[in-house]
Amino acid sequence: MVMAVILLLALALLVGCYCAIHRQKISAIYLKPLLKNTPFEDVYHATPIEQRKRRGIWDIPGPQRIPFLGTKWIFFVFFRRYKMTKLHEVYADLNQQYGDIVLEVMPSNVPIVHLYKREDLEKVLKYPSKYPFRPPTEIIVMYRQSRPDRYASVGIVNEQGPMWQRLRSSLTSSITSPRILQNFLPALNAVCDDFVELLRARRDPHTNVVPNFEELANLMGLEAVCTLMLGRRMGFLAANAKQPEKISQLAAAVKQLFISQRDSYYGLGLWKYFPTKTYRDFARAEDLIYE
Repeated sequence: MVMAVILLLALALLVGCYCAIHRQKISAIYLKPLLKNTPFEDVYHATPIEQRKRRGIWDIPGPQRIPFLGTKWIFFVFFRRYKMTKLHEVYADLNQQYGDIVLEVMPSNVPIVHLYKREDLEKVLKYPSKYPFRPPTEIIVMYRQSRPDRYASVGIVNEQGPMWQRLRSSLTSSITSPRILQNFLPALNAVCDDFVELLRARRDPHTNVVPNFEELANLMGLEAVCTLMLGRRMGFLAANAKQPEKISQLAAAVKQLFISQRDSYYGLGLWKYFPTKTYRDFARAEDLIYE
């Protein structure tokens, strides 16, 4: 019985996907012939163009939406269209295909609008709103809400409404004060100097190519964040000395966080219903960083 239900659901999903992708073809083959001999007065008439309502968010161009998948199907392996490891190429291609405003849809049918023009970005950022809505990173929200013993909130990046406004108000003076920012400059300059020395030590003397540059850039960002947030150097950029095991574990955990967040965002979202590998890896990394 269970297998029969699963097969029926799979068949319904396949039919829905086919109809969504080939809706124009289906309309031409099956619907137009039905209306061919229909009296004109019996046909539903569309509203004149001048009386139609303004276009909404679902009219924004973007990849074809599929039920239960949204537009995430473009990342699936069997379509061989895009790679999650090269997201910058994905969104550059979407910009070329669909223009400066592109619609992406989550499997939960939540629309995400991507803006490419500077003028449009300025309009959104300058729009007066006390409680602006920003789609949260759902896997972070779910994990932190499951651990109230550790987290009083889900963080300023993921909070919404009055809680977000309260966190932002308390932090704004600290992160925008010119005097405080000026005090950070010497520490950040030291981090940048160490990063340059690390690149010099790691580059090939014959080709001047730096192997694993992305990994080194991630370490530089991590060192800078820890310097600002913790007020101390962690040693991620040590050129010759071997890093302590805890430092290496912390760097690996931070990297795993970003990988898990990417996989949770561009995947099917099954981690919301049971602890998938993506969620377990994320929780393990969070635990390691917290401890």
